[in-house]
Amino acid sequence: MRLTHRSRLLILPPLSSLTRLVARYERIRQRLHYLSQRQASRRELLALDDHQLMDIGKSRRQAEQEGRKRFWQD
Repeated sequence: MRLTHRSRLLILPPLSSLTRLVARYERIRQRLHYLSQRQASRRELLALDDHQLMDIGKSRRQAEQEGRKRFWQD
């Protein structure tokens, strides 16, 4: 008995669909990298001493408010 239909898994989607998928993946990857960098910067801000905070024009209170934000918060 011979199958007359091909499995959908064996049929490649059009190139335009793959291009859009790759572009979407890249945007997601960039966003995750940005969020990771932002969280790392906030951790570093919490680690600064008062003299270093004064050098960048921030108070301890401002640094703590910013440093305690979740990674998704602006």
